Amino acid sequence: MSLVTILWSMGAAAALTLAAVYGTVWLFERRLVAYLLFCVTALATAASARGELGMMHAGTPAELGEWMRWYLVAIFFVIVWQLLFVRSFLGTGRNWLLWSAVLARGILLVANFFLYPNGLFREISSVRHVRFLGESVSVIGEAITRWWVWFGRLSLILAFWFVIDASIQKWRRGDYESRRKAFVVLAAVVGPGLISVVLSQLVVSGVNSFPYLDTPAFLITLAVMAVELSRDIMLSSRTQLELAALRANLVEVGRVSMMGQLASTLAHEINQPLGAILRNTDVAELDLQSERPDLEELRGIVADTGKAVRRAKEIIDRTRRLIKRRSVAMQPVVLDELVQDVMSLAHPEVLSKAVSLSYAPEAGVPPVLADRVHISQVLLNLILNSMEAVQAGSRVDRRIVIEARARMGQVEMSVRDSGPGIPASDIDRIFEPLFSTKPDGLGMGLAICRTIVEAHGGQLWADRTPPGGGATFRFVLPQAKKTIN
Repeated sequence: MSLVTILWSMGAAAALTLAAVYGTVWLFERRLVAYLLFCVTALATAASARGELGMMHAGTPAELGEWMRWYLVAIFFVIVWQLLFVRSFLGTGRNWLLWSAVLARGILLVANFFLYPNGLFREISSVRHVRFLGESVSVIGEAITRWWVWFGRLSLILAFWFVIDASIQKWRRGDYESRRKAFVVLAAVVGPGLISVVLSQLVVSGVNSFPYLDTPAFLITLAVMAVELSRDIMLSSRTQLELAALRANLVEVGRVSMMGQLASTLAHEINQPLGAILRNTDVAELDLQSERPDLEELRGIVADTGKAVRRAKEIIDRTRRLIKRRSVAMQPVVLDELVQDVMSLAHPEVLSKAVSLSYAPEAGVPPVLADRVHISQVLLNLILNSMEAVQAGSRVDRRIVIEARARMGQVEMSVRDSGPGIPASDIDRIFEPLFSTKPDGLGMGLAICRTIVEAHGGQLWADRTPPGGGATFRFVLPQAKKTIN
């Protein structure tokens, strides 16, 4: 096997490998359009390598002309998809330049299929043999070009104009990353491309008897852009990890902030069992000081003390579960138990603000697949928001109703209050970070709640209601596939 065959076969194999790698990446991440464009460009480059090899090994003018016909098809796809890749990668460029280059190249491609021997030459009279890499290869001897060749030249001028203009636009954005990408595109596309075009035009014009050598330039461009895409993959993975950590920290801050709102009422609730324990201890001490302690009364005191201790432990455990930092644990959760737990946690606040808090689930609501602590945080946050909202109304109409119902593989929960409702101008903004209707609000509560629900594969939204009709927040969670014993 000759050196030319080995090198061009290796180039085609390298292009096919890159196409397979980045095509696979695109299959898993369809939003990465640049990877698909790169994949097609690499496939076309492999086809151009085969076309050049066929022309160099052609034995007759007719055979060389036929190989050139299919070679021009590969070149069309290389140029067009390379331009589309640049447009996607940089995010800049004038569309009229792009599509003008594609149109000019397309006209040459159409002519290429209707003219013999191809769109560039009217006649190829002879084939010459020259030495290339120690081997005798075929090149065009006597030939007459067609005027259609000017469409090819025009397409190349427009293509380079587009890439240079897109790079300049990217450079002018001023930041380091934009300038680096602009420089990389200029160096990878324009540099090798200009050298390749000059050599090709010398061959077409008959000035130089040399084989077509576009593939090496295409491979250089592929190699550089493959490195860039790999860099983007690594940066994207790192960014996703940082965003995940940031999201976890925001959820943690939201949970602790919410617990701060409950701190005084939780202290009050814990004081009740502690006060009962202290009173029982005083009574028991007095009884033990008597000559004949009442054992029956002491047994009752011990039992009451045990109940108070268990009550305090329940309060502490619920609070600890809510504020404890831990990883997300997705598991089947019975909503009735979760809601009752959250309502018990919010009970002191309900009493202090004279609010009616009730739970009205639909019959047979299935368990959901969720992290119990995170969804408890969402529900508690919505309840606390509703409590603040109903304070604007009269003391006799401060109602908050929690509802739950099954719907098409999901479970919908809602928190509805009798407050003044959400202004129409704010309904689309209340979930935005740092937006708050409260004078002292941080504007993170609802944003964090939506982040938590969406991380569970659900949605959180607010109903549009008429002024004075109260507010209703709804969220859906996926049903658990397995039942809970």
